[in-house]
Amino acid sequence: MSEFRKINACAKRPVDIWTNYLYYPFSLRLVYLIRNTRVTPNALTLGSLLLALVGCLFYARGDRAAIVTGLILVQVSYVLDCADGQLARYRQQYSPIGGWLDQVADRVKEFALYFSLAWGYVRVHPEGGRIWPWAMVALFALYLLEYLGQIEMFRVKGRVLQVNENGVPVEAEPAPGADDAFQKMRRWRALVPFRGFIIGEQYFAQLVFLAFGWVYSFFVFVSVLGLLMAVYRPLVQFIKHRHATANPPQPS
Repeated sequence: MSEFRKINACAKRPVDIWTNYLYYPFSLRLVYLIRNTRVTPNALTLGSLLLALVGCLFYARGDRAAIVTGLILVQVSYVLDCADGQLARYRQQYSPIGGWLDQVADRVKEFALYFSLAWGYVRVHPEGGRIWPWAMVALFALYLLEYLGQIEMFRVKGRVLQVNENGVPVEAEPAPGADDAFQKMRRWRALVPFRGFIIGEQYFAQLVFLAFGWVYSFFVFVSVLGLLMAVYRPLVQFIKHRHATANPPQPS
């Protein structure tokens, strides 16, 4: 197996289609280039945070050119954010401080990005103070989604794991004869553009809306979709739990 294929196998999947097809092609190649250097996963995390904060300085200016410049920096920061975990898994460099740093950096970036965007919008549109409530709701929704993503609301007792050819633990395949319709639904759901509004979908939404200068609409979109997903995601977890208990996986 080539080194690039090994790195690709270390990418966290399944993920949203935007991360998989838009951001991973860059992050995987970055990891390939630095795989034999002294660059550490934590250095990539800090680099991602620094790039995002610099992008926020441009967001805070509020004019179109500054927003586009900030957008480019923020999008590159997400590529680094993807690469830090891929590099850690490729080198087997796991550490409690690394996981903590990654989580803290993500939360700092979220607050800085949305605050600076709102600040810049009001700076250019003095009458646009109505954006602040939307900014608060958007941040609340994102933090709530992150919390939902960190917990398992419905644990399946005796969940079976198996190790794939790259030594990575994965869930076992469903039992033979399991509900084919359910599996097909899961595969089709993976192609939905915003199926859970996880982090890659959030960055892609930012890319689309801000590229056209739709700052206010972006906050409304994140607020509404984020709150809807805060209801939808636990519901999906419950359905998966019911299906998993009815069709337990079999070890290979």
